[in-house]
Amino acid sequence: MDTNQQIKLLENRLIEAMKASDVATLDALISDELIFTGHYGALFSKEADIDAHREGNITIYDIVVSEQQIKAYDDVVIVSVKKEISGSFFGDTEVGLYRFTRVWKQLGGEWKIIAAHSTQIVR
Repeated sequence: MDTNQQIKLLENRLIEAMKASDVATLDALISDELIFTGHYGALFSKEADIDAHREGNITIYDIVVSEQQIKAYDDVVIVSVKKEISGSFFGDTEVGLYRFTRVWKQLGGEWKIIAAHSTQIVR
C-alpha cells in the first residue's frame, strides 16, 4: 500500500474516532506535539483536543467529506480536506462547511498528526 492510501485510511479512521469521541484512537493518531489552529484562530494542544471529546464538550453528529487532496513528501504528508460537520461544540449546536489542513509525519514507524488548521467556509 502506498503512502497516499495509508493516509486516506488514517483520515477515515480519524473521522470515525471524532464521531465516536474515541479518545484512545485519537490519542494514537495525534502527536503529543500537535499544534492545532481552530477556525476562530485559537491554538489547541493534543491534550485540549482530546479532553474536549473525553468531557463531552464536543459531540460530532456527522462528517461528510466532499474534497480531499493528499500530497506526500518522504516522511511528511499534507492533507487538505473539505467537510460538512454537524455537532455540538461546547454547548452550541452547529452545522458548517470547513476546510482542514493536516500535516502527518512518520514518527517511530507510525503516522501521526503534528499540525492542523481549520477554516470555516462562509457560503
